[in-house]
Amino acid sequence: MRAAPLPDIVCRRGPDGTAVVEGIRQAWVWHSPTGFEWGYGGSGPADLALNILLAATADRNFAARHHQSFKWHFVAALPRSGGIIRAAAVPDWITSKGAAT
Repeated sequence: MRAAPLPDIVCRRGPDGTAVVEGIRQAWVWHSPTGFEWGYGGSGPADLALNILLAATADRNFAARHHQSFKWHFVAALPRSGGIIRAAAVPDWITSKGAAT
């Protein structure tokens, strides 16, 4: 269970095209030592999904087990230019996978 509400996750590009993510930090590096990304199914999107689930649930096992599915549903689906993963959508998705938020 998360102590504080999850904020909206804002993904945007900096002036040089680098990924800028607001609302979550990379507390757990598993796939991408170079940081977060979105808009495709690679390692940066996987770590973004992993860290969102970890922040939302505080459950490393749940995050590890479900982050790839979350990545495809939310993170890879964002346009490469950026977008927002609404915090309000995350708890319903987590509940659908059998966990409480």
